[in-house]
Amino acid sequence: MSHGWRVELDRQWDVLGPFPIHAREQHFLPSDELLSVSLPIPSSSDSNTTYLSSLPRSARASWTHTTADHDGKILISHPSCFQHVSVLRGWLTVYPPISTCHSEEDHVVFDPLLRVNLLRGAFFTILPPPTSTEREEHTPEWHMGNLYAMSRAPVQLVKLPVSPRRNMSEEGTRYEVIICGAYEIRLFGDPSSYNSPYPILDITLSVELEFPSAPLHTPGPTVLLPHSVTPHFAIGIGIRSIDSGESGCSSVSSLALTLLEPIRIAPTQTRIVPLCITLADNEYVSEKVKELVVELTCSRSTHVVGASQMMHADSDIVLIRGTYFFARSMVTAFILVPPKIPLAKPDDDGYAGGGLEHTGNEPILYLHGSGVDIVTQFWWADSFPRQKHAWIVIPQGRTEWGLDWHGPSAAEAFSAVTALSLILAHGPLEWRDWGFDTNTRVVLVGHSNGGQGAWYIAARWPDRVCGVIPAAGYIKSQEYVPWSMSRFSHFVDPFLRAVLETSLTPDDNDLFLSNLVGTPILALHGGADDNVPTWHTRELVGILKTWDRDADITYYEDAGRPHWYPEIFKSDCALRCISDSNHSSVRRQGRFTLTVATPHESGPMYGWRICALTWLVWKCHLHWSDGRVFVRTTNVSAFSLDLRAWLRRKLEPTDGREGTGSRELEKWHVIFIFDVDGDELAVEVENDAVHEIAGTILFARDRPSSSDRGQRSWKILPEGDTDPVIFQPRQRLQAILSSAAPLTLLISSFALPYELSAALRISYALRLYHSLDAQIVSLKELESLADIDEGEPLVQAWLERIGSAWRFKDGAWCFSERRKFSRPSSGIPLCYSFDTCRLTMYGVPQRRHVNGLERALRLFPIRTGVFSPDWIVVGERADEVGAAGVEGTGYACLFISSASSSSLTVVFESHG
Repeated sequence: MSHGWRVELDRQWDVLGPFPIHAREQHFLPSDELLSVSLPIPSSSDSNTTYLSSLPRSARASWTHTTADHDGKILISHPSCFQHVSVLRGWLTVYPPISTCHSEEDHVVFDPLLRVNLLRGAFFTILPPPTSTEREEHTPEWHMGNLYAMSRAPVQLVKLPVSPRRNMSEEGTRYEVIICGAYEIRLFGDPSSYNSPYPILDITLSVELEFPSAPLHTPGPTVLLPHSVTPHFAIGIGIRSIDSGESGCSSVSSLALTLLEPIRIAPTQTRIVPLCITLADNEYVSEKVKELVVELTCSRSTHVVGASQMMHADSDIVLIRGTYFFARSMVTAFILVPPKIPLAKPDDDGYAGGGLEHTGNEPILYLHGSGVDIVTQFWWADSFPRQKHAWIVIPQGRTEWGLDWHGPSAAEAFSAVTALSLILAHGPLEWRDWGFDTNTRVVLVGHSNGGQGAWYIAARWPDRVCGVIPAAGYIKSQEYVPWSMSRFSHFVDPFLRAVLETSLTPDDNDLFLSNLVGTPILALHGGADDNVPTWHTRELVGILKTWDRDADITYYEDAGRPHWYPEIFKSDCALRCISDSNHSSVRRQGRFTLTVATPHESGPMYGWRICALTWLVWKCHLHWSDGRVFVRTTNVSAFSLDLRAWLRRKLEPTDGREGTGSRELEKWHVIFIFDVDGDELAVEVENDAVHEIAGTILFARDRPSSSDRGQRSWKILPEGDTDPVIFQPRQRLQAILSSAAPLTLLISSFALPYELSAALRISYALRLYHSLDAQIVSLKELESLADIDEGEPLVQAWLERIGSAWRFKDGAWCFSERRKFSRPSSGIPLCYSFDTCRLTMYGVPQRRHVNGLERALRLFPIRTGVFSPDWIVVGERADEVGAAGVEGTGYACLFISSASSSSLTVVFESHG
């Protein structure tokens, strides 16, 4: 309902650029120093002003003009610039009702909201009219655009910076719109892909008005349902609150639905409501039921919102859509291609419970490339041949782009395999013949970004992978979209740069290839690839061969083929690799190197797992010989050994009998001597067969004594000690995205608009880019902080409770009682580790200095390639020189073993 109001977006746009920038630098520089939140944005009268830039021939960037089409599409081109950022300035006008005759229902006492949809633009802000008194003191609120033009994007509602006129004149109120438009070849593709001789920045903006009316609303196609209904299955319904207060939901339906947990929806926020339908054993929904109708009732009102969705797929479709709850309650869909026939199981107990993994039906984990929507684009599933015995599991990776198959995207890939195993195990009896073990190994296959993801996941979880087919994958983001145009590199201190770039180390695939020397790999690449150059795959193959000349890797370059072609996974060599992977024995390694950067997001290799690290570069060298195991470590403080997994590879026969359930090994007794960096440790193992070996040995460095001059010896911790992985803090802010539950965004009060705006913008970005859920909670609702005095800063109270090195005293933030940060314009994102990690974001209260929190918000680690150590202090100078303006950064050395909550928390609070 418009209530007589209307909005008009001007089709004329001013464009300033191009400016040099690297692919992720706009998180420090929204649009170079011109759009610094500490400098005024020029008015129209300044259109003749030029600005320094190395990209134009004149070395000066000036304002030009362009016109959007009727759909709001804006096309910008700088013919010789393949990586740049430009500033777009436009106008929108909000008109009040013209008629003086209004019913009581149409009488509006509150401002309309802007429903903004920005496609392929990085950031945008709405500014007050240039002549208004509010303009001078206004701090822009930067909102993330839908940079990747992803489908099923949540609605983004933006408050007007100042109230529009209500004098019922036809003039309306004119607001300025600023867009940060960044061009990168990875996002828009090579110009030849859209038949252009030069690169084109393609941005679309649409704006509508929306008014709070009913407290809950279903915002478009946000219902997630599976094709098949099992006794326990997940569904999700997108709900947006447009009331002035927070809302809760409960389920009311003709079917027996379970709301997993209370859902709190903040004003203008969109959340997916997770529901579970529980059926009795051996019962299922009839195929005649084609539609599910659900009604949700808001607990604060009598308003009911309804949603419906088709339940069953057409009978002639082979593809199956399944759903499950990721990270406790986030409804997640995945696509399945079933095998043609089930694999016959051995009669003995080797498959069912004897401990040997059966081979021959390992699922194919098929990772899509950037921009592929597996839910609607069925061509992706059709591009891989259906298997005889193996399921093809196609995860979303959270969204079409996700986190480049890192962090939560990688976790979801394995979660989809586990979910399918559980669905088959708990479904009708006839389904169970098609099942597999929940911890099965997989064959990893991926293309482009998915090919990069296949390299990434296989190198971090080598024991979960029995074969890899990466196609057209890049090494890492810094080499796919080069950083040669970065601004910060011209000003940064070398030591600061080293610390910042270390936060990207966990994403660098080339540093972890030692973990793949024993894994069969077929690396594919089209010889005429115009997106990912062929040298990426060639280099990865060469690095792996450097680690081991006999590494089981084959490189096949298909001459004359482009980046993508439908036959890429249907060649004879690809099919042969899949068959060999499904029937291969685990390769023995007499000597190998395990390289780990993030223990929480890394698994074991041959049963060996690094659990805790000492410094920033971590490697563990291990080899064994004649009953004595030699272990050499670098920067490792704790590691573990799964005896069962290790001895399977050490003692089992290699004549192809793995997985047959054979019990030909007789009883044996062995004493292993582990030489760990010169410390000899004995482990006695006695058993009647490898099948029954179990247990994990945990090795840890002892604390140095006063007499050993700092030397730390190794020891074996007693069995039953706490999981060693929790000893290691997470190394960077990006770890917050790997939460095991929905995030909590904590604000002081819903009555403080800037804090609520900050939380809503983070919530929107989490939903848009990663389909991650977050609830917004005020301080007064949090029982665990009820004893905190009203005048005590919330963030400081938390930091004291967890034993943080940070303090807030004498009006300044202090790190380890040494370095003080007192500039009110600085933003400080922090990350500390519990059983999961928490993130704190700090900003100051004065209206003229809320830009400190604004800077911290821009550094929220929503994308790969953004510097995100444990903590980082960024101030005004960063607006001009990017990351070189960081005032301080580093990594925490805090070890905490437990916490009361399993969710991550983001805190927004103002301090006086």
